[in-house]
Amino acid sequence: MIVPSIFGITDAFKVSLDRYASKGFVVVAPDVFWRTHSGGLDHARMAEAQARMKAYDWDDGLDDLRRTVDALKNVPEWNGKFGIFGFCFGGKHAILGITQLGAEAGATFHGTQMHTVLDEAVKVDKPFSFHYGKDDHVVPMDTVDAIKAAFAGKDGEIYVYEGVGHSFALPDNPGYHAEAARLSEERALAVFDRLKETALA
Repeated sequence: MIVPSIFGITDAFKVSLDRYASKGFVVVAPDVFWRTHSGGLDHARMAEAQARMKAYDWDDGLDDLRRTVDALKNVPEWNGKFGIFGFCFGGKHAILGITQLGAEAGATFHGTQMHTVLDEAVKVDKPFSFHYGKDDHVVPMDTVDAIKAAFAGKDGEIYVYEGVGHSFALPDNPGYHAEAARLSEERALAVFDRLKETALA
């Protein structure tokens, strides 16, 4: 399951979703902002993207993800397991997906707001893969260090990429960094591959 950045599922990002599907995963990317302002937004519409992020209700959002998992039960190719890929805004969902929704794995790429739920780390008992840019002004290194400390000793990996800033994994964002995006995706998918018997959402 993909939880996007505040820009949503853009046309450029759909290319990434197709790539995940080509690797044998069942991929679902719900429109998490449907209650306020649905659809994908380009980077020039930052004010609209930030407004819908501020209007997002976390309880409703998690309920939407639960219903998405329920809907997957109607997909014959799905093996009953799911993980969450969280981009930027989606990062916090990757943690809560494991602790509150029953996800089997979580991955984040320049995930924001994760430091606000570090008390959930003690309950994380599934594999994870977190990725950050060393020069990220939105998720600075002191925040990453706090995340590392909270998740120390657990079954996961936390990577930091030198010379890389925020949104490095989003192909239509000015901060996109092709090599960091490729490597972080490869590492995250390797974690998800551990859970794949027939398919993983």
